[in-house]
Amino acid sequence: MKRTAFRSTALAAALLGCSALSMPSATAQEPVEITFFIWAGSNQGVVPMEVIEAYQKENPHVTINILESNNTITYPKMVAARRTTPDDPLVHCGFFNVDSITKGDVDDMWESIDPELVPNIETVFDQYRRPDDRGVGYQMLGIGLIYNKDQVSEPPTSWSDLWSEGYRGRVTMFDYDTRMMVVASRLNGGDERNMDPGFEVWSENAENLKALVDSNDALKNLLVSGDAWIAPWFSPISYIWIKEGAPLGFAVPDEGAIAFPIFLTIAKGVDDAERKVCSDLVNTLLSTENASRYGQLTYSIPVVNGATATEEQMSNPALNLEIAESAIVPDYNFIAEMTPEWRQRWDREVKFKLR
Repeated sequence: MKRTAFRSTALAAALLGCSALSMPSATAQEPVEITFFIWAGSNQGVVPMEVIEAYQKENPHVTINILESNNTITYPKMVAARRTTPDDPLVHCGFFNVDSITKGDVDDMWESIDPELVPNIETVFDQYRRPDDRGVGYQMLGIGLIYNKDQVSEPPTSWSDLWSEGYRGRVTMFDYDTRMMVVASRLNGGDERNMDPGFEVWSENAENLKALVDSNDALKNLLVSGDAWIAPWFSPISYIWIKEGAPLGFAVPDEGAIAFPIFLTIAKGVDDAERKVCSDLVNTLLSTENASRYGQLTYSIPVVNGATATEEQMSNPALNLEIAESAIVPDYNFIAEMTPEWRQRWDREVKFKLR
């Protein structure tokens, strides 16, 4: 995990072209310091870092610390910090996936975004606006199956491959991946509100799990080395790894990919000056130029009206909106409510069986 401070540099607003020049600036001249969360790797930090550097050049009284990690590690720390120092958030604003943002609804972690401070929120597609604007959609990803092509001769075709006999000891995934609990239940006669079939499947086939991970690099290393052969993973990150030369392939299961939106949000506990800085950053990231560039660099799908994709993305069904048409859309809000209980069941019924 990296935490670095970006202060005024010679890198001017030219980094962002005209969109940076039109960026709103904080009006208060008292020193302001916030922490902005971004995901590590796969070009996910390029656009936000550019936005932050340009913003600080225009607002030299503002210090913006970057916390670069993943939501699995960072979100529980944010919750712990809110319990002990509610007026001093660990993270003031940044990027959060649908898992963490819905958990944050349950934990009362998010502020409502003020459309007067973030006018670009009105350009986001309606289905990616959130109740009371507690965060706002930014991009959409599809989750499918990534696999080692040197070990797997034919691309996997079903989510059920994850618990099939052919992958004994060769599956890896993030620990407590509720999506994989849900898809196992759905494919075996249950659903989010009847999870017994899913836990039964994973319990009976726990030996398939080579390792449970908590970082992108750990998952990638297991797959590239051949220690693991298959994993549920995000289509954009998979595509980047494949383009980098990793011996990997990506397949959309016959049952459909899993839809996975990502959001920008502001944490509760910010003061007025911090809120203004966070709102400015979110508004600038939501510009069509920055939403397009973020999508193009990360191979994700912008959910901002007017954003554009590359020809490469538009022609690849794993990277454009076609993947969403037949996608499995879990009930993420219900999942957030049930996650504590499901984590206990995972520990008790599946994880204890791992060697």
